[in-house]
Amino acid sequence: MIQAKNLSKSFLTPRGKIDVLKELNFEIPKGSFVGITGKSGAGKSTLLSIIAGLQKPDSGSLFVNETDLFLLNDKKLCAFRNQNIGFISQEQSFLENLSVLDNVRLPFFIGKKKPSPEESKKITERALQLLDSLEIAQLAQNNPATLSGGENHRVLIARALINNPQILLADEPTDSVDQKQTQSIIKIFRQLADKGKTILIASHDSEALKLCDTKIQIN
Repeated sequence: MIQAKNLSKSFLTPRGKIDVLKELNFEIPKGSFVGITGKSGAGKSTLLSIIAGLQKPDSGSLFVNETDLFLLNDKKLCAFRNQNIGFISQEQSFLENLSVLDNVRLPFFIGKKKPSPEESKKITERALQLLDSLEIAQLAQNNPATLSGGENHRVLIARALINNPQILLADEPTDSVDQKQTQSIIKIFRQLADKGKTILIASHDSEALKLCDTKIQIN
């Protein structure tokens, strides 16, 4: 499902060049639930961003479903990401002029021509089903600004799943929620992996990592 070959990434800072990732190699099979661990600044978010195709490595290759992401041009890469990878960032990046439901539906419309009424109906039904499965269907018409931290995280999960991607990436998904919400969110990821999704979460929370199948440690 995901294969990294000699991935390296560095950044220039006022302190000089910092090697964040250096010749990193791993393989992640389909249906795995993987935790990415390491201290703050170790490169967890950078690695997720590279897997999502949002950043390019300085060297090395990354294959997703046998596709080398960084041989794709920008347009094809965006299309590939939109259809195959769901990404949950640390920032709760909602469009505040849209309802929860419309925020969840949004990725479906990116890069597409105007959908037919039937397509719009189907994607609305899917969005509502996702919100219901995450126990927040009653918030569909709310503005995201009125939601709690845990509710917002569930909306982000629903949005990341709207196009039914096979890969879900989450960057510190439990950083701003309490222990009960942490357990609930990680349980959702575990269930998705059990259904065949490939899940990667970057976290320093030991409780959040307990249900992972395996871990990638970045030193």
